[in-house]
Amino acid sequence: MPELHHFLMERLALYHNLEYDSSEEKKPRLIFYNEKDEVVKTVPVKNMKADEISSLLESLGFYKRSQKGEKVPEEFQNFPLHAPRDEL
Repeated sequence: MPELHHFLMERLALYHNLEYDSSEEKKPRLIFYNEKDEVVKTVPVKNMKADEISSLLESLGFYKRSQKGEKVPEEFQNFPLHAPRDEL
């Protein structure tokens, strides 16, 4: 799984509010939780390319830093939860 390894080594740290659990290495997957720690979505990533994983995370609203160690802006601290729309 060289693409997954590439993502883990090079890109994982760029994403805010994302953690890696190696307990399921034979069946790697992304597990998304809500604010109550309930699983809301599971996505197998064994056959995904690093760019596909990145695209998925960005489409779900995960904040991506431009470099490792960069501070996450205050308005993105609680993401990937989508910010509520302003009432008109």
